[in-house]
Amino acid sequence: MLPSQQAADRWSGDGGRFNQLTAFLPEYGGLTQATANAVLGNIWGGLRAEGLEPDTPEGAPVFAYSAEGTIRVSSRDRGPVDAYVTGVGGNFFLFHPVQLISGAYLPAETLNHDMVLIDEMIAWWLFGATDVAGLEVIIDNRPFLISGVFRPLDNFASNAAYGERPHMFLYYTAMPGAPPITTVEAVLPNPITGIAEEIFAEALDSANVDEDSFVLVNNTRRYRFTALIDVVRSFGQRSMYQTGFRLPPWENAARMAEDFAALTLVLILLLLIYPTVEGICFLVRRFRRRTWRLGMAKKRFEDIREKRRAAEWQNTRDDSGARDKEREEDETIKEVRESEGVQ
Repeated sequence: MLPSQQAADRWSGDGGRFNQLTAFLPEYGGLTQATANAVLGNIWGGLRAEGLEPDTPEGAPVFAYSAEGTIRVSSRDRGPVDAYVTGVGGNFFLFHPVQLISGAYLPAETLNHDMVLIDEMIAWWLFGATDVAGLEVIIDNRPFLISGVFRPLDNFASNAAYGERPHMFLYYTAMPGAPPITTVEAVLPNPITGIAEEIFAEALDSANVDEDSFVLVNNTRRYRFTALIDVVRSFGQRSMYQTGFRLPPWENAARMAEDFAALTLVLILLLLIYPTVEGICFLVRRFRRRTWRLGMAKKRFEDIREKRRAAEWQNTRDDSGARDKEREEDETIKEVRESEGVQ
């Protein structure tokens, strides 16, 4: 339901060997583009230190970062529209493959950063159509080329997170005011459980990001049994942030889905526990109302064992008698043959 949580599977086809990780930072402690690039460099260094050869496809990391904000966009003929905007960098659309209606994603590597990806709501408002790739929009008195038009995800969590707000993507370097980068994402090799998180956390720490100022999420493991148990245990508290976190919509959608998954897990456990407890109570009641006692059961067991021993002894005796009778018959035959030979 949420493609933003499945980047490790898309990258490797085996989410067990790779993990998708996301670090969320408060706006007051957000990164600059230079610091974000330093984090990527630290990740490469951490992979080499662990012997995970990042120059091979199996060890190569995938990295992206983004910042959030609002922006006013218009066309030559119509506008403006106040839109929610995400400024992106790195291989962002590997992590967030929105559904394209027309055009293409923003290229990960290009010298031309005056392009935008808009949703169908903006396209209809400004142009009255969705096939508008190649046309221009105006942002902060600057023309931007539309690379494509996308359709927002249609599920209960994404609808609640995005609401009715128009949404668009542009390059972080083109965002007016250069807001702080508050989301850093990576897909890293994880041959040993936990090593990907350790490398990512150390890369942030080496870039002078305070370890207490960011929240690290393992997207690949967040819907597994143990992770959902942790959600249940932290119910209520996990919704409280006393620092300046501004989570992006896709993370709010993922957290909402996480809450519903945890609730479903609780219901499943209750449905399993109830018949189990009822079964135990039924057996206890039957045991208390029994007409026999342990002493009787023990005596009965001893009687059965004695009968078995007697039967075995009798079988042994019968076998011995049969052998003796067989020997007597053999001796009689031998004597008869000897007497006949003598005569």
